[in-house]
This record gives sequence, structure tokens and C-alpha cells, in this order.
Amino acid sequence: ITDLQFPYAYRRGQKELAGDVYRTILRKKNLFIQAPTGTGKTLSTIFPSVKAVGEGLADKIFYLTAKTITGTVARETFSLLAEHGYQAKIIQITAKEKMCLCEEMDCNPIHCPYAKGHYDRVNDAVYDLLMKQDLFSREVLLEQAENYQVCPFEMSLDAAIWSDDIICDYNYAFDPNVYLKRFFGEGQKGDYIFLVDEAHNLVDRARDMYSAVLIKEDVLEAKRLLKTKSKKITASLESVNRALLDLKRQCDELLICTLSMTDALLGRLLRLQSVMDEFLQDPSFSEKKLSEEQFSQLLDFYFNIRSFVNVYELVDEHYLIYCDYNDNSNFCVHLQCMNPSANLEQYLAMGRSAIFFSATLLPIQYYREQLASRPEDYAIYAPSPFPGHNRLLLVGRDVSTKYSRRGAAMYARIVDYILRFVHARSGNYMVFVPSYKMLQDIYDMIASSDASQDLTLLTQNATMDEQEREEFLAHFSESPTTTTVGLCVLGGIFSEGIDLKAERLIGAVIVGTGLPMVCNENELYRQFFDGEISSFSTGSENDEATIRNTRHGFSYAYQYPGMNKVLQAAGRVIRTEQDYGCILLLDDRFLQGSYQSLFPREWFPHYTVTPETMTEHLLKFWEAHST
Repeated sequence: ITDLQFPYAYRRGQKELAGDVYRTILRKKNLFIQAPTGTGKTLSTIFPSVKAVGEGLADKIFYLTAKTITGTVARETFSLLAEHGYQAKIIQITAKEKMCLCEEMDCNPIHCPYAKGHYDRVNDAVYDLLMKQDLFSREVLLEQAENYQVCPFEMSLDAAIWSDDIICDYNYAFDPNVYLKRFFGEGQKGDYIFLVDEAHNLVDRARDMYSAVLIKEDVLEAKRLLKTKSKKITASLESVNRALLDLKRQCDELLICTLSMTDALLGRLLRLQSVMDEFLQDPSFSEKKLSEEQFSQLLDFYFNIRSFVNVYELVDEHYLIYCDYNDNSNFCVHLQCMNPSANLEQYLAMGRSAIFFSATLLPIQYYREQLASRPEDYAIYAPSPFPGHNRLLLVGRDVSTKYSRRGAAMYARIVDYILRFVHARSGNYMVFVPSYKMLQDIYDMIASSDASQDLTLLTQNATMDEQEREEFLAHFSESPTTTTVGLCVLGGIFSEGIDLKAERLIGAVIVGTGLPMVCNENELYRQFFDGEISSFSTGSENDEATIRNTRHGFSYAYQYPGMNKVLQAAGRVIRTEQDYGCILLLDDRFLQGSYQSLFPREWFPHYTVTPETMTEHLLKFWEAHST
């Protein structure tokens, strides 16, 4: 590692970025990086981390992702360094469901040939794997597991112990239910570096990890299932049901609960968990005559109870406890983590340093508050390597997507913008709209227009499988001779994570500000971060309501998540330093100061346009890039 050199010529700002990462690891801090697309953030974080390991500052690198595709990019980056002399064991851990070699996943040795005798053969499988190669991809692990007839997922976890670089989902580092106990068990700690890719995704993921929900109807179903199997469990289930019924009587549509209101429920759940433990560990369990389906259902219920009890122990000023009814009118009790930073901090403390990075980590202070609570951590804004003249950003001044303004007249104006935009130059475009309903309305209006005769129109649907997604993207060819327009949903599968370089995508129209729908959960986020509601009180004058009374509720619940979708969609247009393209934002709210303050630096300057003046800007831009 000492002699390892950066494999390419540094892009603008890239060397400084790598230096910032190294110094952060040296000082045992955390770093938040807003890094526009094209800054080479994967290599700029991995390379200095590897150098830090070479200097003896760290033992292992955990590259944490939200999606398989970003994990693949990390694996390719480690492989690139290996081509330049880096020697290390590199593993990419894939979810158990995607690794299973059986038609249906059933880990019982009675049914799974790979589980039967697994521990007799796995040591030889891992040893052989370590001896013959350094990079353990999903394909390599599956082949080795097949050869040795062992569980590929369990073998991958054993191989990870001997690996230097571990690429895996966020869950394996931070989720209390599935974290890798080999590294993050109680009392364990190491000189680990956490590289958190696409870190904007971690806020919602972490809130889910540290939350739990209990559904009253699930308790009744478990009672029905075990009524003739165990009187003790049935009585305990009935006791839990009565506690839920007491809460239900107080809940018309939504009920905010204090800890004192739910303590009785917790006591009864602890009793239920205890008697279910006895039941499941009883060696005569097979005589209780539960079918495989019933047993699976019972285990799911048991694990949900256990998760609820464990999360309850975490409840503090960062939580909200509330009751409501789901879409099936079932009564639910929620333990909702509103700010996951304190929980994440417990896992981050098991390593040396964490680097959070994304192309859309704005406003960076919000993500610092939600992901790590230490005031001494660092934050930087990496400069974009793109020439400013390769991007044209336009904002339509006379469009609104507010519900009160939606209708045929406004949609006609939006369609006018879209048609003028895509006719300025033939090529590949994407249009992102707030909902499938609007997508269909916009599509119908475009398709019925005479100006659409020379266009190929594609639409995203809500149930696309992997093959249908690939077929959709295949229409965006590298050297198009006609114009293709893909209509997609903002925040959907095509607005993040796809990589259409050069002329595969030369323009994007983004309709609306991406605000999440108004619902109980989002309204509770808004009220919570405005300091209006709380489940937890210390009784102190300086309690949580005072501490977090920041009055940023609307921004935290709606504006920031919405703008993140907009930034991600816009980021599809320019992927490399050689790319060029146009972005059109259609909503007059983008002209407000509160939204423009969330624009990345590279979005300035931009131009406010009408359909007529937009055409002038487009023709001038495309003329400059006619070669």
C-alpha cells in the first residue's frame, strides 16, 4: 500500500477531497461530503482509506451502500487499485434471499441440502476460497458454495472475517436486527473505516431500522393459531390484546401516546415473549401439530414482538409513540424514530471514522443532524469538475403543480414546455412528474398533440420488473437519430441510480418540487421538528421540546426530501466531464428563496423562462454544442 499511487490524473478538486478524507481518518472524526456527480467520489474516498490502512491507522474498510449497483461500483474501484498493485481480500456481501441456491429459501437442514452438514464443510470452503483468489463477488461465492455444498450466505459471512474490504448494505453495520455480530457485537470495537455511499438514503433507512409497529389484528391471529396449542400463550395474548383495546378506545384517527400510556402494554409483551420463548424451545414442539406455514407465521409474529420490545428500550426524546389505523383499518401502535442520529452514533462508535458522501447531501447541516450528532465532525463541498457551459438550467416561471392549480389548463402549459424543450434538438429526454396519475394525463395530452408525431414516447409503470426496466432504458441509445421521451415518476426507479452517459440522455424536465404526500407520518414529522408534539419528557425545563424547537418542521418533513428527489433526477443528465445537457424545472416555487437556497453551487447561473424565451436559450445552447 505504501507504494500505491492514485491510478488516474486527479480531476479538479479530487486531490484535495482525498486529502480531506485521509485527515478525517487520521483525526478519528466523521466527514460529510457534498460531491457533485463526476467528482469521482468513490475513488476519492476508497483510495485515501486504503492508504490509511497502509499507515496502520485502520484495519478494515466497510463500504456501505443502499443499492447493489453502487456496491458493484465500489468493487470495481477496489479491483482497479488491485490492478495497480494493491493486495487485499475484498468481499461483497449480498442479501441471503439473493444468495440462496434453493428454489425456496428454507434454512431448516431437513429441507436444505446446503444447510445440512454446513458446519462440517464450511471451514474447508472458506480456506480454499482465501487461497485461490482475492475478490469475492456474488458469482464467486455462489460457485464456491455449490462446489462445497454449503450455505453461500453463511460462508460469505465467515469469509468476511478474513477480508480487508467489506462491501455491504447499510443494514449489516447499523440495523439492530441484522448487523454483523462478528464485528459489531456487544463490547466489540475495531479500527474500522465506514464509507457511507449515497448517504442521503440513510436517513429514511435508519428511521426504519430503529422503529417498530405492533398490529392488534396480528395478536388476534396468533391467538387463533395457538388457541388449542398453548393455554399459557393464549392467556398472554389475550392480556396484550386488552392493553391494545384500551389504547384503541382512546384513538379515533390518531393518538399521540406518552410512555406512561404504553408501559402496561410493554409489561404484557415482555410476559408474552417469555412464554413464547418456552414454547418455541420445547423439544416436544413437533407434537404441537403446527403446519410449516403456521410455524413460519408464528415465528414472524414472535420476531416482530421481540423487535417491538427491543425498540421500546431505545425510546427517548428522538422518538414519537402514536396509534393509528393502516390501510386495512387495522389498529397499530408505532414506535417511530424521528431522528436516528443517537442510535447510529452507537454503531459508528464501534469504528474509527465515518465518511458520508452523496451528490445530493443538501442542506448538509440537516444530514449532519440526522446521521451523526457530534459537533466536532467535518463537512465539505467538493467542487464540480464539469465546465459550467456544458449545462443549461432553466426554470419555468408560469407553472404551478400545487393541487389547487392542477387541471387541464395547467397541464396544457406543462405539455407546451415539454414539447418545445424536446423539439429544440433531437435526442433522448426524460420527463419526471409527481405521480402516476399526472404521468398518464400528461402522456395522453402529448400523444394527442400533432407535435408528438415524430416522438417515441415511453412511460414508466408501477409494476415494472427487472427485464421491463432494462427494456425501457435500452430505448435510450448512444447515437440516437430520432427523439425519445421517457415519462417517469419523480423519486421512482429511473430518477436515481441509472447511468445514461453522453447522448444516451441530453435533457430532463422535472415537473414539481417533489414534496412527499401529506399523510399522518409526514405531518407528525412536521409537528415533531416544530417542537409541537412529544412522547417523551424529562420533566426538565430544558427538555427535548425546548432543545429541538427549531421550527424547521416543513423543511424536514417535506421540502428537503422533495428537493433531494429533484436533485437526483437532474443528476441523470450529466454523468461525465464530457457530457452536456439541459435541465428544465417546472414549478414557480423553484423561484422562491427557500428553494433556491437548496440549489447546488453549480446550478448558478440559471435562467427564468417562459415557453417562448426558453426556446431562445435552448437554440443558443445547442448551437454552441452542435459539434
